[in-house]
Amino acid sequence: MTRTDHAAPAVTEHPAPPLVPRAAARRAGRSLRQHPVSRLFWLVPVLATLVAGLYRISTPVLWHDELATLSVVRRPTGALLGMLQNVDAVHGAYYLTLHYWIGIFGDSPAVLRLPTVLAMAAAAGCVALTGKRMFGMRAGLTAGLVFALIPAVTRYAQEARSYAFVVLVAAAAMLLLLRALERPGPVRWLCYGVSVAAAGYLHLVSLVFLGAHAFGAALHWSKEPRNWRIPVGFSAAAGLGVAATYPLIKLGKSQAERQIGWIPEPTLSDLAGIWPQIFSSSMLAPALFLAAAFAWGGDRRRSALFGTVSAVLPVVAIWVISQQADVSYFMPKYLFFVLPAWAVTAGAGIAQVRVRGGMAALLVLAVMVVPDHITMHRPLSHAAYTYPRPMTWFTPLDYRAAAGIVAAGYRPGDAAAYGQQQWALWWGVDMGVEYYLPDRIKLRDVLLGQSGEQRNDLWSALTGDPARALDTLAPPRIWLVSKDDGGDPFTTVPAEYAKVLRDRYRQTEYHQVSGISVALLVHR
Repeated sequence: MTRTDHAAPAVTEHPAPPLVPRAAARRAGRSLRQHPVSRLFWLVPVLATLVAGLYRISTPVLWHDELATLSVVRRPTGALLGMLQNVDAVHGAYYLTLHYWIGIFGDSPAVLRLPTVLAMAAAAGCVALTGKRMFGMRAGLTAGLVFALIPAVTRYAQEARSYAFVVLVAAAAMLLLLRALERPGPVRWLCYGVSVAAAGYLHLVSLVFLGAHAFGAALHWSKEPRNWRIPVGFSAAAGLGVAATYPLIKLGKSQAERQIGWIPEPTLSDLAGIWPQIFSSSMLAPALFLAAAFAWGGDRRRSALFGTVSAVLPVVAIWVISQQADVSYFMPKYLFFVLPAWAVTAGAGIAQVRVRGGMAALLVLAVMVVPDHITMHRPLSHAAYTYPRPMTWFTPLDYRAAAGIVAAGYRPGDAAAYGQQQWALWWGVDMGVEYYLPDRIKLRDVLLGQSGEQRNDLWSALTGDPARALDTLAPPRIWLVSKDDGGDPFTTVPAEYAKVLRDRYRQTEYHQVSGISVALLVHR
């Protein structure tokens, strides 16, 4: 008998499942056909996010970033496009969307913020569907609910800026990538490429998610190495999506120093400490890290790997880029597009336990973030853009309270002057106070030179001849409303403007609200 007669039987190696297992996809399809109502499971997190976003939507005072939005979207389309050639081109797609929106529905705080609430709700649906594709239906439902619980989701659902739309297209791009990997084809790759272009036009920084998506495509291809439609399709879709944003990349690069040159270069401790700011919760960050770790305990480790890379790699990439680039991009609100990946991975981890255990975990998370959600809905919460990191470098400006003081003491013929040094016009004291004044009150700005629209810029400019302006208008009373934490309101305007005001007017009243002083000047 030869040695080979007693050879051990061959062991068949079972390869790890691909990123989107086809058998699982077919089983999910059969399940949906047998139980049509289950197709609507994603509506649960959509409705939860919608309710959280609509709750007290008008309570937080617009802060100066939202006032920048308001300043732009109220302009005629031609003036809006002209301004984008000078500043804020990276937000142009969002500005145009909101411009047409308020043309139909008005510009109250609730109406201004409603599009972002709807965007976050739609993102919750994408998160649920992504979680289902990667880990199963229960994990998808859990992921969507985790997403709805994240305080940053509620906070930026209620901000009239582009970040909620960035989260939406990032979530949609992840879902569309999985669909294309599951069954590669021109239509599916085209949809993915469109989502990449949309992400770029809403916020160029978000395009770093392509690194994680490339990793996911390679991971899937490694189990189907003969399927060249995967690398070819991904490369073409991602490449064309980025190429479509080239005009914006070129224009945005020329404006970057002015817009974000003030952001400091991040340190290693910043990389470790930014996660609570991304979630807007100190307690939720470690809880989601722990939940995401449990996603590795199931039979979908490749999916867990892709989810983890999608959640972490973009943040690390932006940190590295900010070390090398002329400007830093390392800001929490620029990184919210990783929230869908975190929700998917954490949801998958929670779904590893039994149903009751998963429900208990969600309840614990909900209780954990209650204080953060309460904070998110306070009147001056929007100025705390680094929450939970304390704000020490400026006091939030309560434009609504200042407008209330002016409205209470208003007399026909009154005018206004806004105490904000030329270099600090971006605080938007004039825009904020005028926005919250009743419609019946129209105050002439006696120190206004050119409006932002006339300058093709975000903010207005002071008049070059204050004496002539005051002598021409000669209002009997002027409300001097200033970005001021207390003290002499005349110091909030340039010295030559203060002298002109003092020579012609005397101060008779002084009021202080958060970040703003209101002084009444009466003609001598």
